[in-house]
Amino acid sequence: MKKMNEQTVSSKTKYSIIALALFAFSGILSETSMNVTFPKLEEVFNVPLASIQWVTTAYLLAVSIVMPTSSYLYRRFRERPLFFAALLFFTVGDIVGMLSVNFSMLIVARLIQGVGTGIAVPLMFNIILARVPRSHVGAWMGLGGMIMSIAPAIGPTYGGLLIGNLGWRAIFAFILIVPVISFILGAKSIENSEKKSPAQLDFIAFVLMSLMLVSLLLTLNSLTAVHFEWAWLIVFVVSLVAFIYRALHSDKEFLDIRVFKNTAFTLSVIAYAIFQFSNIGANMIIPNFLQLSVGLTSALAGLSLLPGTLVGALSNHSIGSLYDNKGPKIGFWAGNSLYVLSLLLFVIFSKNLGLISVILIYILFTLGRSMGFLTSNTHGVTQVSREEQGSANAVFQTAQQFAASAGTVISSLIVTKTGNMMQGTQNVFILFLVLGLLNFVLFSRILSKQK
Repeated sequence: MKKMNEQTVSSKTKYSIIALALFAFSGILSETSMNVTFPKLEEVFNVPLASIQWVTTAYLLAVSIVMPTSSYLYRRFRERPLFFAALLFFTVGDIVGMLSVNFSMLIVARLIQGVGTGIAVPLMFNIILARVPRSHVGAWMGLGGMIMSIAPAIGPTYGGLLIGNLGWRAIFAFILIVPVISFILGAKSIENSEKKSPAQLDFIAFVLMSLMLVSLLLTLNSLTAVHFEWAWLIVFVVSLVAFIYRALHSDKEFLDIRVFKNTAFTLSVIAYAIFQFSNIGANMIIPNFLQLSVGLTSALAGLSLLPGTLVGALSNHSIGSLYDNKGPKIGFWAGNSLYVLSLLLFVIFSKNLGLISVILIYILFTLGRSMGFLTSNTHGVTQVSREEQGSANAVFQTAQQFAASAGTVISSLIVTKTGNMMQGTQNVFILFLVLGLLNFVLFSRILSKQK
C-alpha cells in the first residue's frame, strides 16, 4: 500500500470508512428496529416479554463479548479478511433470522449477527486512527459516528412501518440492502496494512469475561422466575474474580484492566454506562408502552422516537466542539440536568402520556443523554495515558454494549414483575431518574479528579 500524504485522505481510505460505517449502521438498525416488534413476537412465538427481550439482549451480548477482542484482531489479522468475516457473520445471521421458524432459531440468528457487528465497529475506528492524518481524525470520527447515530433514529420507525405492513421478517430482508452496498464499496477500497504484528490472544481471559457477562445477564433474567437461580450468581462471582486475577497476571493480549486504577476514568465509565442503560431501556419500553397502554399502532409507536434520536445524532458534532472549547463541565451539568428533567416528566405524567407528549419529552431526554454520554466518553479516555487509550476505548465499547443488554433485561423485568404495562413503565422511569441523580454525584467526583 502506498504511503499516504501526511495532510490528505486517500479516496480508498474515504470509501473504506464509509463502507464500514454503513455496515455499522445496518448492525445498529438491526438492534433498534426489533424493539418495536416485541408485542407481535410475543403472539407469534407464544413467549412472554421477559423472554422476547432476548431478541435484543442476545444481540447486544454477542457484540459486547466480541468487542474486547478488537485490539487483538486488528493486530493479528489484516483488514480485508476482518471486513469479509464481519460481513459473512452478519449476513448469515440476518438470513437465519428472516427464516426463523421458532424462538430459539431467532436467538441464534441474533447472536451470529452480533458477532459481525462486534468486529466491524472497532475496525472502522481502527482504520480511521491508522490511516487518517491527525488533523482530520476528528472530522472522520464524526462522520463515522454520524452515520451510525442515524440508525437508532430510524430503527424503531423502520421496524414499526414494516411490521405493520409486511411483517417482522421484512425487517431482516430489507436490512440486507445495506451490507450489499457496504460489500461493493469495501471490496474495492479496503486495503491491507503492509505488516501485522504477531499477537497472542489470552483465550482464558476471553472465556472468563464471556462467562462473567453471560452469567450476570442470566442472573438478572432469573429474577423473573419463580425461584432465583443462585447457581448463575455463583458462576458470575467466581468468573469475575478469576478474570480479574488472570487479567492482572497474564502476559498475553486481551484487555488491560489496570486503567481502572484511574478514578476519573472509572467514574466516567460508570456514568457512561448509566446513560446507555437508560437509553436502550427507554428505547425498548416506550414503543411497547405506546402500543399496549396507549393503543397506538406499531408504526406510530416507532415514530415516537424518531425526532428525539435525530436531534441527538445531529448534535454530536456540536457537543464535541463544546468539549474541545469549554471542557467537560457544561456537558456534564447541563446534559445531566436536561436528562433528569425529562425523566422527572416521564415519571410525573406517565399515566397521561400520548404520542406528542412522548415525542417532546424524548427530544429533551435524548439531547441531555447525548451531552452526558459523549462528554463522559471523551473525558474518560483523555484521563489515561496514550499507551492505555486502546484498552480504555475497549472498556467503553464493552460497557456500552453490556449496559444496553442490562437495560433491556431490567426494564422488561420491572414491567413483568409489576404486571401492568402503564405502572411498570412508570417504575422503569423512576429507576432511570434515581440513576440520573447518581450521575450528579459521579460528575462532581470526576471534576475533582480532573487533570
